[in-house]
Amino acid sequence: MATPEILQTEQDLLMYAALFENSKDGNVKSRGMEIEKKIEFLESLAGRVSNRRSRRWLNDRLLMELVPRLNAEEIRGLFAPPPWGDDVPPSPFCMTNVGEWDNFRNIDMDKEASIMKSLDSSSTKRRDRLDADKVAALTAWHRVDSRTREALRRCYLSDLINGYEECIRAFVKDSGNGDVLVLHVQDPFHRLLLHGVCEFYNLVSTTVTESKGRESSKTTRIKKKQSVSADLPNITLSNFLKMAKEGFCSLAVVDFLRQFTMAKKPVRYCIVDAFTDSAFKGNPAAVCLLEEERDEEWMQAVAREFNISETCYLTRLSESAECLTGSVPRFRLRWFTPVAEVKLCGHATLAASHFLFAYNLVKSDTIEFLTLSGILTAKRVPDTKILDLSNSLNGNAPESFLIELDFPVDPVTEYNGPGKVSAISKSLGGASVHEIHKTTAADDLIVVLPSGEAVAEIEPNFDEIQKCPGRGVIITGLAPTGSGFDFFSRFFCPKLGINEDPVCGSAHCALAPYWSKKLGKSDFIAYQASPRSGVLHLHLDDKNQRVSLRGKAVAVMEGSLLV
Repeated sequence: MATPEILQTEQDLLMYAALFENSKDGNVKSRGMEIEKKIEFLESLAGRVSNRRSRRWLNDRLLMELVPRLNAEEIRGLFAPPPWGDDVPPSPFCMTNVGEWDNFRNIDMDKEASIMKSLDSSSTKRRDRLDADKVAALTAWHRVDSRTREALRRCYLSDLINGYEECIRAFVKDSGNGDVLVLHVQDPFHRLLLHGVCEFYNLVSTTVTESKGRESSKTTRIKKKQSVSADLPNITLSNFLKMAKEGFCSLAVVDFLRQFTMAKKPVRYCIVDAFTDSAFKGNPAAVCLLEEERDEEWMQAVAREFNISETCYLTRLSESAECLTGSVPRFRLRWFTPVAEVKLCGHATLAASHFLFAYNLVKSDTIEFLTLSGILTAKRVPDTKILDLSNSLNGNAPESFLIELDFPVDPVTEYNGPGKVSAISKSLGGASVHEIHKTTAADDLIVVLPSGEAVAEIEPNFDEIQKCPGRGVIITGLAPTGSGFDFFSRFFCPKLGINEDPVCGSAHCALAPYWSKKLGKSDFIAYQASPRSGVLHLHLDDKNQRVSLRGKAVAVMEGSLLV
């Protein structure tokens, strides 16, 4: 046990002695050498310290020496809001609430509804009415898109936001469903804030350009959503932002955020058979409708669970983004096989379009998809043929329609790769091979066989196909006379976990230009001769390098993902 004299000596050594000489030339090299000396000094003192209290003194003194002091300008920078748009590092002050802000951005709206429902009981209201107001404010805040939230959070124009808010709250109270509030806001950043206030109060805001002679001005029209009541939370947006900056979110609100945001909202899904008008034919795809973005690991796990050729994920873009592009609804669309994400998938796009049209999730006859292959368009086209109702199966849409997809052409080139004709023929059960080509975008082989009958009769060797260069193998041949089709095809892709894709729309983005040169035409009816089979109507726009694919689809199953 250390004696009082030893303790006093150590205290004098650690607390009052000058441990280090501060360098007067504060360059980087000298500063680094000082830090190394301080570390060495700490190690040398470790053997001379006799008890835990002295070790704590030593650690405190070392930290005081290692951490540089803040000057007056740096201290002011912790609290002064930066000008909008400047690229500044986050201050320690703003970093203290990072976790709470992430919770605000990611809070699940279904859980918010559960919280609000639980607060309806009179005992809960009497116990803490303020929590219900906070939940209402958080629900409104979650409606604001992330870019606008960041602008509102960092904005120091509180008087401007408060003025917009007073005007909009008066409009919500006094106006009817058909009334429109018109504001003339010319500054683009101020308009961004205005749209954020409108989203907070569950209103629709659209900005248009009006021209008078040579002059033009911006006009923002604000109206209530149809069949949805606008919200007037007791906590205003201005007060909510002020409370957040003052740290109210670190108290009771974070407790219920942690409690109620653990589970994700169930995800609605539908299994759709594409390029067919009968159930259990064509190419099945799982369509998942997301209300918020999910990570790729989760998407890939769900695709493995479905274990069909393609699983696609739809995420609706914000209404403010739709307003900028007109009345056409937009969705983000991604495609996953059981083993990987792909850049383009025709039948899953058709399935996603059918799901949105058939279940009246969109009011327009046109949908735009934002994908890894750019913006793709789907249109609902009336079916002029008379339906045979006796063949109608459970799951068909109540009205018959075709879906037209607008895809980019996948150019075809001559194949000069390492795979020999004999090796490719072996992978196709010894079939006679007439030509071999290669697609540019998808990196697939196109193997031309003598006839459509040969395509239908092929018995592929999937182990040998995996050894072939490229992603997959497309086989095609001229359709038999009198069949009503122009050409047959099949697609094998074991490298992506799909031995045979029953009906592949994207493969026909390459087959259409190939057969157009062979047959001298631009409109085709193609038959995919897989065991499930499928029919595609194609049109090649050679000038714009686009392919239109038309087909039907049938919804056969629906449910919810619980994870």
